[in-house]
Amino acid sequence: MSRLAEAKAYTAACMERMKSRPEPKGQKFPAGTRVRIADDLGSAMDHFPSGRNATVKYTYAHAYGPCERGVKSYCLDIDGRGQVSWYYEHQLTEITDE
Repeated sequence: MSRLAEAKAYTAACMERMKSRPEPKGQKFPAGTRVRIADDLGSAMDHFPSGRNATVKYTYAHAYGPCERGVKSYCLDIDGRGQVSWYYEHQLTEITDE
């Protein structure tokens, strides 16, 4: 099996397992939360979409298991763009008036 095929199989297994696991403690934005991505993400992430609205899909910790920053790293479904990972919690603000 190729490395790409292994990665796809691992990701698919994690996505399936996530359906039956509760979101981890410490996760600020639950799945489905509408958020605004900061305009300035810093130079290390200047290639990521910024200043857009999005919906939280999951955290790294929820999909792949516990790690140091796992509940602070989010996969988002960005309006008009699609799914993008990983945004840091401090780069997101909950939208309450949409």
